[in-house]
Formats: sequence, structure tokens, C-alpha cells
Amino acid sequence: MVKLNPGVKQCVRFIHESTKKLEGDIGSGPKAPFKTPYTGSDRTVTFEKNMPFNRRVKAWERDNMDKDEWFTKKYAWKHSLQKKAFKEKGYRRRSKGDDKRHYKEQNVMQSVSQLKLNPLVDYLYGTNPVLAALRSSKRTDFGKLHLHNPKKTQKDESIIALANSRGINIIDTTKQDLNRMTDNGVHNGIVLETRPLDICELKNLGKPSKEQINIGKTGLEGENTLELERDTDTSRFPVGIYLDEISDPHNVGAIIRSAYFLGVDFIVLSSRNCASLTPLVSKASSGAMEFIPIFYALKPLSFFEESAANGWSIVSTLAPQQIARYSNKAVDRKQLHELVQESPVLLVVGSEGDGIRTNLVSRSTHVVGINPARAALDNSVDSLNVSVATALLISQLVDE
Repeated sequence: MVKLNPGVKQCVRFIHESTKKLEGDIGSGPKAPFKTPYTGSDRTVTFEKNMPFNRRVKAWERDNMDKDEWFTKKYAWKHSLQKKAFKEKGYRRRSKGDDKRHYKEQNVMQSVSQLKLNPLVDYLYGTNPVLAALRSSKRTDFGKLHLHNPKKTQKDESIIALANSRGINIIDTTKQDLNRMTDNGVHNGIVLETRPLDICELKNLGKPSKEQINIGKTGLEGENTLELERDTDTSRFPVGIYLDEISDPHNVGAIIRSAYFLGVDFIVLSSRNCASLTPLVSKASSGAMEFIPIFYALKPLSFFEESAANGWSIVSTLAPQQIARYSNKAVDRKQLHELVQESPVLLVVGSEGDGIRTNLVSRSTHVVGINPARAALDNSVDSLNVSVATALLISQLVDE
């Protein structure tokens, strides 16, 4: 055994005591500036235990239950309903999508396999034009009646009844096919195949009569006279309208509609540069084209001359600034009703751009215009639409 020097023993004893004191200071941790549950205790504590702490009791702890067990018991019914609703919603979506795909494929197949447009056939479309064509006697040959989701209205039921009485084949057609037949027109789900209108060619208007209209016409059988019975007011002379080179089918249809409604007896179209009597014109006229007599004039100059020689008053409509050039023929529009009491009248209207041709105005017996009621009129709006102006002048002719 090694004997230590007394000085060395004293040094070792000092180091040992210092080490124990240092370990005690470190183990006690930092001292809090306020009183804590650990104040005065000899236990070793951490810094977090010296901070004030309030712990919230969980719901499942309060009920002495496991967390998963507590949530399952409380919300199991709600999860069940959500799962059921989700399944039903997914089924509806899949079912609707399947229907759409099937319907689309069916439409494409039908369009490719069945639809063949005939250029020699008129595809009348819209409720009123089709109903008018079936009610009138101007068209005799009909093909098929195409329907898409027909509505249970009085007009639709009348169309179906008239088609059945005429032996017309009624078929269900897709909307896509109807759009192709009508060039994307507003067809209301109704399209009727029919032969185009057979329009007579006029030579002149015959001698005046209040009961009937004598019309000289030309055809394959030569020249003959057509006696047109009037169904308008026979207390006055007949009123007709001549359309000179109006190429807009909407304007032509609107004029025909106004003329039929206001009591015009017939309409004459220039054979050149005038809109043809297509299904679009019939649609714009709301079916009036199927009722009012309509003719063509192959030779307008001779037609005007011979009609005027037979006692017809030919009244051309002009812009107010052009009236001064024909002051000897000018009449006020308020005098038109007096004029139709003395002789039959043929009212002539022209296109909005060029108006009536000069050679026709020179062969007219009268000219008339509509003066604006606004003093400061901008030159960008210096006239009325031709269909509106025509309706106003017709009203002046037939009404007192």
C-alpha cells in the first residue's frame, strides 16, 4: 500500500469535496423567479417544469374511453350516411355520363346513315310556317314531317292532326339533323318537307274591279287571264305591292307578313335581284307567305306601262329629298286612302340602299315619301327600314 504525503492527501480531499459541490449545483437546475411546486425540493428538475402549465382534459379521457372507440361511437352514424350519399352520387354521375355517350353515338350514327338533303325540296321550319303550309292550298306535295320533342300545345297538336289527315309520314328526328335541314334556323323542333311554291308570271294587271282582280299572266299554255277573288275589304279598290330588287329575305318576309295582316290583296316580285321565296322568307313572314297570292314580273317596264293603261295607280315610294324631282307626281301619304277609293293601287317599294330603279319611277303615276318627325335628324339614320315604311304606307292606304 502506497502511503501518501500529508500534503497530497489534503489536496485530494479538496478536489473531491469541490467536485461533489459542483455536481450538486448542476443537478439542481436553474432557479425559478417565482414559487413552484418544486421550490424547496431536493429533486432535480428541468426548465419546463418551472413554467406554469394548464392541461385541457380530452373528451375521451373525461369519459374514460379510448380515443378511437370514443370517435367511432360518436360519429359512426354520420360516416354511414356520407358513404351512402357518395355512392348514390357516383352512380348517378356514371349513369348520366353513359346516357350522354350513348345518345351522342346514336345521333352521329343516325346523321351519317339517314340524313340526305334533297336540293329540290323545301324544308319548311318553325311552328307557324308549317301550320300555314298544311292549312293553305298553295302547296300540294309534301314529304315527311320531322319532329323533335314536340310540345303539347294547340298548334303542335294541330300540325300533327293535319299531317295525319294528309297522310304525311311523321318521324322523330334528332336536333342535329333538323339544324342541318334548316341551316341552323330557329325550327322549334318542326320541319316539313314540301315542294317549292309554284309562282305565276304576270304580264299586267287588268281592268279595275272592287269584287275581283283580273290578272294577265303568261305560262307554258300562253297568255291568259286569272280572276283572283278578293277576301279583303271590297268597299275600296284592290291594293297590291311590288317589291323591286329587295334582296334581304328577312325584309321580304316582314313585308309579306305586314301586307297579309293589313289587308293587301297580292304581292308582285321583280324576277331579278329579289330574294327567292325560300323557307327562310316563310319563317320571317310567320307563315303569311303560304296564304297571300304572290307573283313574278318578268318584264317590269311593260308590266308598269300596261297596268297603268288599265287604270291602276302605281305609287312609288321615295326618300323625302327625291320627291322634289317628281313634284308633278307627288302625293301626301295622308291622301293615299282617297286614292284607293278612286282606283286600284300598286304600291312600289325598293331596297334600302339603291331604292326603286329610275326607269320604274318614271313609269309610275304617283310618288310618295315619309317625312321625319324629328327636326335635327342625323344623316346616319335618315330613313326607315323598308318593311316598316311599307307597313306605314299600307296602313295609310287601307285605313281612313
